Amino acid sequence: MRKSHSRQAMLGFLAVLAACDTSPRVEAEDAVITLPALAGRPGAAYFRLETNQAGDRLLRVETDAAGRAELHETMTAGGMAGMAPLASAPFDTDGTLAFTPGGRHAMLFDMKPGFAAGSKAKMTFTFEKAPPLTIVADVRGPGQGSADHQGH
Repeated sequence: MRKSHSRQAMLGFLAVLAACDTSPRVEAEDAVITLPALAGRPGAAYFRLETNQAGDRLLRVETDAAGRAELHETMTAGGMAGMAPLASAPFDTDGTLAFTPGGRHAMLFDMKPGFAAGSKAKMTFTFEKAPPLTIVADVRGPGQGSADHQGH
């Protein structure tokens, strides 16, 4: 009987320790890779990240669907829209970072053959503080960049 109580106490203690884990970590959701409308043009990646680490930054995105990826932001100046590369992207004060159509996005250059709408591709995110995160993203056709376009 005594062994059972000490085991339960140890399991409870370990659960409390796990809940107090403050190591930097990031979670991703709604990751989508959009194929280009024209062969040879860049694709794009969109996603939403959440971190528990204040002041962290996204430094780089890599995917097996493209030869290289660059972080970009769509900007409007003087009534003209354009894109500017980003060296990194800081998380908002609430711990979120969104890359969405018409805003921040990852430009995917040298798209690799074999990735078609409906397939999956790996994406790896590199951060300033948190360890790298690798996920699987949905590959979608041109114009289907946000998670709301599923099935369209």
